[in-house]
Amino acid sequence: MEDILNVFELEKFLDKLEERINILRDLKKQGKLSNPQELEILESKTQKIIEELKIKIHPFNRVQIARHPKRPVLQDIIDNVFSDFIELKGDRYVGDDLSITAGMAKLGDYPVFVIGHNKGKTTNEKIKRNYGMSNPEGFYKAIRVMDLANNFRTPLITIVDTPGAYPGDNAEQNGQYIAIAKSISKMFELDIPVLCLILSEGGSGGALAIAVANYILMMENAYYSVISPEGAASILYRDSSKSAVAAKNLKLTSYDLLELGVVDEIIYEPFLGMHRDLKNSFSNIKNKLFEYIEKSIKLKDLKEHRFKKFRKIGYFDNISNYV
Repeated sequence: MEDILNVFELEKFLDKLEERINILRDLKKQGKLSNPQELEILESKTQKIIEELKIKIHPFNRVQIARHPKRPVLQDIIDNVFSDFIELKGDRYVGDDLSITAGMAKLGDYPVFVIGHNKGKTTNEKIKRNYGMSNPEGFYKAIRVMDLANNFRTPLITIVDTPGAYPGDNAEQNGQYIAIAKSISKMFELDIPVLCLILSEGGSGGALAIAVANYILMMENAYYSVISPEGAASILYRDSSKSAVAAKNLKLTSYDLLELGVVDEIIYEPFLGMHRDLKNSFSNIKNKLFEYIEKSIKLKDLKEHRFKKFRKIGYFDNISNYV
């Protein structure tokens, strides 16, 4: 049995500590704090608890945090990281798949194109957007916008947040695997800088379809995997209750993937998730995207860089030494 923390109970506990700290800080500002040492002791104690708990965070805890109901989604990134966003709809074949949002925007002074999985926030939005699980027309919309970005010689930024491509009968009958393959192939052909941010969930081909980039950044508590922990546990162990075991063995965390060379950098989050400090989290994302846009612009051969990056993934010279 895997020993994992209860993320939601921990959050309630920390909220109470932080609430008390904020009350004491307000009293201190007003000059009404009778015992200044109480604030110092509580702040120190809280920080010590957090440092001790960080060591105990299990890979499945990061999956839980990635799925937290308060975690920002694509629309939050568009509203707080980019400016002047103009949405582009439809694949020009079937219709407009709302699980993928795409358009033009600005990152600081840089014009960019943005493509990302859009889960929605409320229950009605999630249903309308199919929980970020795309049909083939969603991927064809992404391909259309990729072509636009390439024609305008404008950097492309993709935001990954999906449990996976939609596995329904109609999606499969309409060539889901072909759409994913074409999207992946298209990204290798682009002559422009391509950045990818794995925001929360990165599930299988639905994620990879828009994740072929020169640089891949990953939020600390996101996950990126060929299958969900629950799916892997059901297949490997015939027992979905062993999801935590599967999560550990899948090597799906940002730390695992950085070590394996799948992602280029981790964007660190507040303990238990970016929703606990949205302002700084959005600022960190914006700064890192800006940094890597400038870095990618300096690359001599963007297509070759992308090809070599992905050709290298999974190659090793012995069992413990990835190169």
